[in-house]
Amino acid sequence: MPISQIFNLSIKTSSFPDDCKISKLKPLYKKGSKTDPKNYRPISLLPIVSKIIEKLVHDQTQNYLSETNVLCDCQSGFRKNYSTNYCLAYLNDKVSKGIDQGLYTGMILIDLQKAFDTIIHLLLLEKMAFLGFSDKTIKWFKSYLTDRKFNVYVNEATSDPGPLSCGVPLHVDDSCILFQHKDVNTIQTQRNEDFSNLCDWFC
Repeated sequence: MPISQIFNLSIKTSSFPDDCKISKLKPLYKKGSKTDPKNYRPISLLPIVSKIIEKLVHDQTQNYLSETNVLCDCQSGFRKNYSTNYCLAYLNDKVSKGIDQGLYTGMILIDLQKAFDTIIHLLLLEKMAFLGFSDKTIKWFKSYLTDRKFNVYVNEATSDPGPLSCGVPLHVDDSCILFQHKDVNTIQTQRNEDFSNLCDWFC
C-alpha cells in the first residue's frame, strides 16, 4: 500500500498504525560514570514510515499553531525559519540594547534533565484540547501515544519489548529566563523568585 494511502487512512480513522509504534532505544552517553544508567539519554529510532507520517502531521500541526499564534515568538525549537542561531542572535541583541541603556542582564539557562521521558500523555492531550485542537485530531494523537513499545539495543544485545506509558519521541528541553535592571541585587532577587516559582510549577 502506498505511503500516501496509509497516511490518509491514518488521518481519516484517527488512528496510528501499531507496527509503527515500536521503537529501538539506543543509550547515548552524556556525562559522569559510564556504569551508571542515569548518565545515558535514550535515543528513539523509529520506523521510516512512522517518521514520514510524523513529518506530515507535524507540518499540519505547525500550521495550526502558527495561524492561531499559540507559540511565543521567543520559542526557536522545531519551528520553520527559527534556529539556535536565531535564539542566540535575539539574546545577544537583548543584552546589547540593555548595555546601551545602562542595564545589567541576569539570565537563568535551564536544561531539563530527562525531559523526553517525563511528558505525561493525558496532560498533553488535555492541553491540546485547551488550545483548540479538534476532537478528531486529539484522538489521532492519543492513538499515536497509546500502546507504544520499545526494545533497548546495547552493543549486540537486545531487550524484550517493554511498554512506554509516558514521554514523547521528541521534545525541546532547553530554556532561558532573562531579566534586566540597573541594580544587580534587584536582578538577583527577581531571578531567585522566578526560579523558585518555576521549580514549584515543575513539582
